[in-house]
This record gives sequence, structure tokens and C-alpha cells, in this order.
Amino acid sequence: MQQTYWECLRNKNNNFMKRLSIWMVTAIAGFRGYSQTSQTTSVQVNSQAPTYLYGGQASKLEGDVKRRGGDNFAWKGSGAVTWEVQIAKSGEYAVSLCHAAEPSAAGQELQIASSGGQLNYTLRNTQGVFRGNMAYEFVPVMGSLSLAAGKQTITLSITNAPAGKSILAFRSLELTPLSAKAAIEADRQEARRSRASTEWLAKAGYGLMFHWTSQSIGTDGSIKPFAQAVADFPLDRFVEMVEATGAGYVLFTVGHAQPYCPAPLASWEKYHPGKTTKRDLIDEVAQALNAKGIKLMCYFPTHVVGKYPNASSKEFTQMTSDILKEFGERYGEKIAGYWFDGFYQCFEKYPDFSFRDFYEMCKAGNSKRIIAVNSWIYPSVTEWQDYWAGETANPVELPVNGTNERGPGQGLRYQALLIMEPYWVQQKVEMPKPQFDAQRLGDYISGCMKNGGAVTINLGIYQDGSVDPRAVDVLNEVRQRIRKEQP
Repeated sequence: MQQTYWECLRNKNNNFMKRLSIWMVTAIAGFRGYSQTSQTTSVQVNSQAPTYLYGGQASKLEGDVKRRGGDNFAWKGSGAVTWEVQIAKSGEYAVSLCHAAEPSAAGQELQIASSGGQLNYTLRNTQGVFRGNMAYEFVPVMGSLSLAAGKQTITLSITNAPAGKSILAFRSLELTPLSAKAAIEADRQEARRSRASTEWLAKAGYGLMFHWTSQSIGTDGSIKPFAQAVADFPLDRFVEMVEATGAGYVLFTVGHAQPYCPAPLASWEKYHPGKTTKRDLIDEVAQALNAKGIKLMCYFPTHVVGKYPNASSKEFTQMTSDILKEFGERYGEKIAGYWFDGFYQCFEKYPDFSFRDFYEMCKAGNSKRIIAVNSWIYPSVTEWQDYWAGETANPVELPVNGTNERGPGQGLRYQALLIMEPYWVQQKVEMPKPQFDAQRLGDYISGCMKNGGAVTINLGIYQDGSVDPRAVDVLNEVRQRIRKEQP
């Protein structure tokens, strides 16, 4: 599963993987076996909200601590990660550790130290829908650090581990000011109370996703200019195919690795000139699907739309807000939900981003619209969302009472996103055999539905809107079984 997943990730975002290659070269050259100091500036510690110390912000890495995809760090043996921090207000700060523990490392001691004291933590096995070194959790560390105002360092260290022994996959430390803990928890509770109903998603049971993008290839290997591909998109044939699968909803991409929008949005054109179209394919798809009782949701690559990482925090927020406001008001109730990609990267870059304001903006034109903010294998980046983005690629543990008990998506409506082919975007002429047969896929969907969850299946789609007949056959069998089981 893990090898297939990384293959999927490579195809999902080519630009990201180019950056990953640079990271890996740097990691191999500099992180193994000795200390390396970076030019990272001090991390500003917020006295009113949690602050996250990511591995990528560290000023110093010691030992066998290597960066890998998603800006997490594989940690072997003894070592240390040090941050320079700027404390705005003196006080006591609680600490949580975002990580995935290697099963064989349970019992290993870690230390978190600053001039204000030291906390100790004993590793236990982390759990969640993902396995092994992908089972990330936020785990609170007993006690607190007393941090004085001004500049100082915080170090996470392991001092007595055998050389070469895999210990954990590290993502970040969370610092929470105790003086603001009540207000922070009140905000989280308000976010949970504000969530729109996701009952329709659970009732639908399963739907389809289509990465129909500017990079989608034609069946003959050619690629039309995006505007022409949108003009030629065979709407009737597409809707007929979706209906045959029994899907209760469709998740359709609005942009992906490149910022192309299949509609004439003025705000999108303002920020991404030449990347919109005359035909409003979003509106046409929504109306045609809704007429069949099938809901439409839309995927947004937030990192691409907001020009991460080159935009300033203010620019990123402004672009995102302007586009979502126009999009939401333009389509209203025709669009039932959003799925936002890239936020585990974006929030690391823009820690002051207001998810409360973002959530309210997402409801423009439709207060019942549901949203998911993808944080991939990591715990949810915010409570201000309605359902789990569930980027799993393959079946994972079934939901319990409609959600995940631990790890990513905890407390959110369960929605697992699978891929029928071993990649997200169809960039090859040959379409591989479906990864799932009707028995396996049907069993998983049935199990999820019985426990209050939903499953979305990404189908490979060519630029002319056609998909693999073998995949449709699988889904046809699933439909006959699932829809027959429904009351």
C-alpha cells in the first residue's frame, strides 16, 4: 500500500515532487550522521493560539534525522531537533507531539527542553486509519514549559537510542499557551457546533471523483488547449456514465497542478489570467447531475489557487477569499460541497490564516455546503470543516459511529477517497486494469455505509471525457449490490 501511495502522490502534484527531490538530495547530503545548522529565522510563538514547530523550521538537526515527502522527518537512533523561537508573552505552554511511532520503538524516551525546563515523553504506539510510520497522532506531553518573553531555543531530543534503529516519523511540536487554553477550546467547540449536516453524504454511500485537468491526455496521446477541451466536453455522455455507476455524488476538479478553471470566473481570471474559459462547464455539470438526483462537489488546489509558496500571507488569503466568494455566490445550492487540497503545506507557510473566516467564506451562496480541508496522513489541521478529506488511495479501517476514533479525521464525518487506477490524473494513453474488483470494493463500501461513512472513487478520465469501461463494469456490479441493499 505504501509504495502505491507514493506513486499516487508523485502523479498527483508534479511541482510538489520536484521540490521533494531537492529536499531529498539535501537530506541525504546533510542530515545523516552529523549536525547541520539552517538559516531558518525564529518562529514567532503566539500567546493567543497554538503555535506549530515543524521539522522544516528547525535551526539545527543532529543525528540521523532525514526530511522526506510532506515535510515529515524519519528519525533513527539518538539525535535532536532544535528551533529558535521568539516568545511574545511569558507564560506556561502545553506541548503536544505530532508523530507516528515505529511499533518497535514503544518505550523509547524523548526529551523536550528549553531554558524554562524539560518535559519527558515515553513513546507509545500511535494509531489511526493509516498504518506503521503513517499512523500520525497529536499526543499531549504531560506538564508544561515555562517560556520567558524574548528569543530562546526549544529542543526535541533522543539520547539513548541504538544507532540506526527506526524510532518515529516526526511532523511537529504544538505549543499551546495555558492562559488561552479555555478560549482555544471554546473556538474548537464552536467550530464543531457550526458544522453543516453531512447526513446526505453518508446516505449517498459512495460517489466518484474525476481529476479532469489541463494535464489530462487524449485517448490518442494528444492534449488540446484547455479552453478547447472544455468547449468540447461531452456533457450528456459523461452524466449518462455517472448515472450508470450508481454514484450519489461527483467530486470534480477546479484546477489541479496548474491553475485552470473550466468556467468564466472574473476573480480567477484576475489572479490567473488566461486560465478561465467561456463555457461554464461547472454550471452545466451541476445542473445535469442535479437533474438526476446526483450532487456535485468541487475540488480546489488551495496551494495552486493561492500561489503558495510565493504569495504573502495577505495575498494568499485575499486570492482564496475572492475566488471562493464569487464561486459560492455564482453557483449557490448547485454545489453541495468543497474538497480543499494542500492545506498541510499552506498552514505551515501561513500560520496566521483564519480558518474561521475561511469556513464562513466557503458557505457563500449555500449555508449547507460541506467542506473538507485535506491534511493527508496528518491529524486535522482545523476543526472548521465538516467532513474528512480522507486521501487514503486504498481501503483503510472502517468508521466507528461515522468517524475515525483516532488520528486523521477524528470527529469528522468519514469519507475515504480511493483511486481505481494507480494514479490520480490520466496522463498516459494506456488505462491500467482497475485496482479493485466489485467484491472488494462493494464490501468496503457496505461496511462504511453501515458505520455511517462514505467512499469516493477516483476514476481515470481522458480529455474527451471517456473512462475505462472495465471500471464502469465494476461499479455497475457495486451499484446492483449497494443500491439493492438500501431501504
